[in-house]
Amino acid sequence: MIKFVYEIDYPLGHKRAYLEWVRSIAETLQAPSELKRLTSYDNVYSATPQRVVEFGFDSTEDGARYFERKEISRIFQGELPSHGVNIRVNVLKSLTDYAKDTVTGP
Repeated sequence: MIKFVYEIDYPLGHKRAYLEWVRSIAETLQAPSELKRLTSYDNVYSATPQRVVEFGFDSTEDGARYFERKEISRIFQGELPSHGVNIRVNVLKSLTDYAKDTVTGP
């Protein structure tokens, strides 16, 4: 699994506007078949990053195809900068080294 992880801060005093915008684009973000998982988190302590959004794909190529789609590109390149600040993106590959082993030997 490959994750594109967006770290976003809300513009000062505009968290509600950000959340309204997210509701307006959620269906568009969820529709493409390349996307396997979409999860968002709010920082409990309101520290930076205030919001983390994870997009899960089977491969880096699927992620690239997703973000190259016209409707998705418009959201992230055209709209997100006016709804969020201090935006950072990480691309991560899932590993199993911390996975809990369900089979244990004597």
